[in-house]
Amino acid sequence: MRKIVLKILFLAFIAVGCQQKKQTEINVSENNEQMKSNFDLKSDYQDFKTKMTELDTLKVWIDHSVCTYQGEERLLITKKSDSIKILSEFKDYDEQNPEWQKIFEKSITENDTTWDFGNFMERNKSRINSDDNEYVKIEIKNGEQKMKFVTKGLVDLNTFMAEYGTMMRKLYEPKKRQIYGVPLITETELINEE
Repeated sequence: MRKIVLKILFLAFIAVGCQQKKQTEINVSENNEQMKSNFDLKSDYQDFKTKMTELDTLKVWIDHSVCTYQGEERLLITKKSDSIKILSEFKDYDEQNPEWQKIFEKSITENDTTWDFGNFMERNKSRINSDDNEYVKIEIKNGEQKMKFVTKGLVDLNTFMAEYGTMMRKLYEPKKRQIYGVPLITETELINEE
């Protein structure tokens, strides 16, 4: 009799365990369906701070190279709750052993108006191009989605990179390495200094 009770308990334990496993698989499946992001890089880039979810990661590559200077930056932009985290790394090819070096890591609120990267992209939307033959200065990826910003000629390149630098200095003013250039002094500012 004792063996029969043990067998029944054993079978009941297995049945309950299998039922719990099935329920867990159903819950995981439902959570995966709920955890899909609707963020579309090509249509939501201007409002990326509010439209991104914690499932989205923007990987931004910036070519700082001009004439004989060679350098590149990469930004990793992620979202946590109602804040945006930006990690910047830079590689200077003019150094003897170029390696990626962390420039800064900063969190801002999704409602921040100081760093206007979305508006920067919107102002430069005429530069968006998918043609691989163009000179790409900034490439942005979110999963398989990709946007490329191109320049044409040295004057256009310098204008674009000066605007990028001005925008990035609002987020971070590096003390050691001036990868974002230096603020331009206008003629009015020079006259006022005298």
